[in-house]
Amino acid sequence: MSLPPTPHTQCLSCSSFKVPPLDGSLMIPQIYDWHQQQSSAHRVFVYAEDDQGPIRTISWSETSLAIARSYQMVHKRLAGLPEGSVIGILSGSDSIPYVTFSMGLMRANYVPFLMSNRNSPAAVAHLLSKVDVKHLVIGREQAMHDLAQEAFALLNVQNVDTALPETSSMPVFDELFTPASENSLGTNLSALPYRSRGADAPALILHSSGSTAFPKPVTFSHQRLLQIARAPFYGQRDLTDKLYSLHAAPMFHALGIIHVMLAMSTGIVLTVFAPRSPAVVPTTDTAIHGAMTSNCDILVAVPAMIEAWSRNPDYVNWLKTRTGILYSGGPLNKGAGDFMVSNGVTIFCLYGSTESGGLSVILPAGTPKEWEYFEIAPHIGYKMQHFANNEYEFIHVANETMRPNVINTQVDGMDAYATSDLLVPHPTKKGFWKVFGRTDDQIMHSTGEKTNPGPLEAMMNQDPHVSSGVMFGRGRFQAGIIVDPKPQYAFDPSDETKLAEFRNKIWPTIEKMNAYAPQHSRLFKEMIMVSKPSKPFLYTPKHTVRRAAVVNLYEEDINLLYKTVEASAQSNIPPPAQWDAAGSTDFVRRVVWAIMTHKVAENDDVFQHGCDSLQATHIRNTILQALREDAKVETRNLSSSFVYEHPTVSALGAFVSSVALGTANTSTSPAARVEAMQAMVAKYSSNFPVHKTILLNAAQPVKDVVLLTGTTGALGSHLLVKLAKNPEVKRVYALNRASRGQVSLRERQAKVLAERGLDASILDTDKVVLVEGDLTQQNFGLTEDVYKQMHHSVTHIIHNAWKVDFAINLPSFEPQVQGVRSLIDFALTSHLPSSPRVLFTSSMATLQNAPADQLCPESPVDPFWTDASGYAESKWVSEQILYAAAAQAKANTLVVRVGQVCGGPDGIWNASEWYPALVQSASKLGCYPDDDKVRAHPFPSLQPRRSGTANPRCVQAVNWIPLDIATDAITEFRRAPDATHTVNLAHPRPAPWHTLAQAASDALSVPIVPFPTWLEKLEAQAVAYGAQSPAAQAETIRGLRALHLLPMFRGMLQKEGKAKGRIALAMADMDVRLAQAASPTLADPAVRQLSAEDVKRWVAYWRKVGLLQA
Repeated sequence: MSLPPTPHTQCLSCSSFKVPPLDGSLMIPQIYDWHQQQSSAHRVFVYAEDDQGPIRTISWSETSLAIARSYQMVHKRLAGLPEGSVIGILSGSDSIPYVTFSMGLMRANYVPFLMSNRNSPAAVAHLLSKVDVKHLVIGREQAMHDLAQEAFALLNVQNVDTALPETSSMPVFDELFTPASENSLGTNLSALPYRSRGADAPALILHSSGSTAFPKPVTFSHQRLLQIARAPFYGQRDLTDKLYSLHAAPMFHALGIIHVMLAMSTGIVLTVFAPRSPAVVPTTDTAIHGAMTSNCDILVAVPAMIEAWSRNPDYVNWLKTRTGILYSGGPLNKGAGDFMVSNGVTIFCLYGSTESGGLSVILPAGTPKEWEYFEIAPHIGYKMQHFANNEYEFIHVANETMRPNVINTQVDGMDAYATSDLLVPHPTKKGFWKVFGRTDDQIMHSTGEKTNPGPLEAMMNQDPHVSSGVMFGRGRFQAGIIVDPKPQYAFDPSDETKLAEFRNKIWPTIEKMNAYAPQHSRLFKEMIMVSKPSKPFLYTPKHTVRRAAVVNLYEEDINLLYKTVEASAQSNIPPPAQWDAAGSTDFVRRVVWAIMTHKVAENDDVFQHGCDSLQATHIRNTILQALREDAKVETRNLSSSFVYEHPTVSALGAFVSSVALGTANTSTSPAARVEAMQAMVAKYSSNFPVHKTILLNAAQPVKDVVLLTGTTGALGSHLLVKLAKNPEVKRVYALNRASRGQVSLRERQAKVLAERGLDASILDTDKVVLVEGDLTQQNFGLTEDVYKQMHHSVTHIIHNAWKVDFAINLPSFEPQVQGVRSLIDFALTSHLPSSPRVLFTSSMATLQNAPADQLCPESPVDPFWTDASGYAESKWVSEQILYAAAAQAKANTLVVRVGQVCGGPDGIWNASEWYPALVQSASKLGCYPDDDKVRAHPFPSLQPRRSGTANPRCVQAVNWIPLDIATDAITEFRRAPDATHTVNLAHPRPAPWHTLAQAASDALSVPIVPFPTWLEKLEAQAVAYGAQSPAAQAETIRGLRALHLLPMFRGMLQKEGKAKGRIALAMADMDVRLAQAASPTLADPAVRQLSAEDVKRWVAYWRKVGLLQA
């Protein structure tokens, strides 16, 4: 095989990647070997361990080693099977091991058949027999084993003489990616034998969408894979080293596997979810969070994901900073696409199919405003066959650079594939096309999946109550059907009782259709429409229904149905007699079984057993309806994703019971909330150790030895550098949780320091000791030697690590609270004469609900003051445990309540916080709020110390503290007097709000107005917002995020009349006298005060990240 040379468009500036021979001299498996030698350091995969990082990179060197391990596994498992045998893979798409093991199969000269795990048992059975699968590799999820066993049972019934394939388990990440020292092959993948079976031999098998009952297998030869891999060389952008997010693209789908080919040919980098078993189930949120954390350039997604992202202002603001979104697999809602593009997001359409591969340019050079249109790539042979009006069927014609996988026609003597896709040309731009529909009426959903209505409608038409049925759902998340009853059963569907009765009559037929259809094509009862007498069905003279005409006739009704589907619920499931744990769990069980149409064990994750987002919506709505109507519970404050948060029947049942009984955090009374907090305090505040010196002649170290937790975050990394450069500190043990991947803590820490512009050379000294451990484990999960070394030397503990998640409840923070107790025990059992001081970074969230006339003290506070979130509650609980340790066991503890930390000298301030939203409002409202009232100083005794002048009157001010000053103060707090157990970390020299307001006003070119005036304008916008359509609301909120914070701003105004204890905008004031006594930085009368220059830096940063217009 010889392919023509490709244009020189890729790898123009990347030094780590080399373009392999793509002329046919090497097959795809041989290119693996080639990259091991030529591109060994180039990245193949990138993933984040979690939303906060760290980032893990896997190179070609590591990937090649994993392929070698896969090769060994394959030969051991498949001994006796001839090369070229088809090996099926039926597994969740855990991207890295899935791809690597598939590569190993190809390298061992077998043909992997990548099967969707969403197929029905009948479809799996069909595919296994259709391509004569000799061995089936099954994912370790129980759902995959169940699916395989059901498929095998069908094969036994249908074809008793056909031997079932042998089976084995899908390897997990740790089995493939192990240190080289554990791999007998080392890194020499090329030493493994490979015998080419020819360019036309099968290399890989996928299957078409399950839009009919039985998907069709599609075989890719080695030549075809090479042709697909060459596609970007005919594009208009250099893609080498660009990070492609495949979080939303399963690897058994053509959209995923195509990009694996591009990684080999052009060196694109694949960003995916962290390896997990079972695999992570992508949602709209987890997919984009994965893309954000890995800092990808291009997101690959199906339309349903993009439509969901368009409704989140933060997602849109981030997406417009990326190279673009590449969508494929179905039509993207035009309103959503237009909105994204109008807000600066670049959208690329990848037109293609499993049968043909990618057909449009990958990728165009510009940022197309008319995002629906695309150009056919110049190396593609094709013919536009006129169909009707201005519509043309695209026919892919084979040529020397690109041949379809499936041949079903000929054009001028050349093999070709008639796609059945109808395209329409751009009205003015020659050569640009967009997809209009299908010649075969196949329905393309916004998920990228397809429904073939023909067989399903034929089944519907056999029902004795029905004349005909027409399915719909193009561009929608789910399918529906309009049913035309036979004349004797006709009625007005506005009669809800008769509509329910008719749906029940035809439901047995619907059940048969659902048993036949793929999962994404199944019909819910709420999606059954009935024809109206005022809109009779349109038929041909042969009494064949005119499908397109009927769908157009009922367009308004269909749109209305989709608008109300979110409120749909299974109303035929009675609520429990009692909303206790047993009754609620039984109710949830019946709901889940009814909606999923099969049983799921109590403690099984429903999403690992086939539950998709549509079914999760129906489960949620059914539960909400029962809670509202039977338990009389206000449900508007419940999380929209509570099914995802409680993914088992038992967990969801417990949650529902807690909501119904008023014990859930979402609806708990303040008293019950405090009771839970105090119970956790009691659990961890007894039986403290008694400190005693164990070592004979032990002496207190002259210099400090600090145990610092959480050094890979913003504050932690700054603290690490500050302590490492402090001459009074001998050593810093930086304790962090172990990475789930192979990235060492040193690599993670070095990257974090470099990203923040901090000195990473501290890691090269013996002063910094990086330690991976877990505070909930015995000896922190460390080796005995390391633990003893720390136990014998640590003089100070700064506990900075904490889970930041405001959506979860207090019980989910118990591991963090347990970690606090572990550190206290570590300190009290120290071998030094004086037990180490334990400094805990708490939060001003514990003061959120302080009384308006109260100066927040540097002492224990009332639990009712805490914000009603698990995060704030866990901080308060930990404070109390530290106080108890000090009182009961004389532990040396210090609570540091960290106030509002603002941007430091670099101006970086998280754009998602409340103050950036207030600044953003200025342009929309045409003004900026001031609070320049002069009033008596609320606490005259504090005035001299805080401002340096004994002025009995003061202007409104803010006590925000820059990150660099906060870091200095915390490092100094370790030497605070032993009698001090609490300090509030806020700026001791509050800056006049008017000064900051004037600077913001100047930067944004808007006038300053009194705060009540600004709030009136925001209220007016809220009224207008309430009258807008959902699409218009989404657009409004993107440019005026302050609308979401309106209750908070109203609260500020309500507190304005209570001056005492309040600073600017009636925010709570914090006493900082003890903090000043413990920190020379804060005690310095010349400590840097916030000024207009700070505001300028913040505004510049927010413009850079897209919050503000440039």
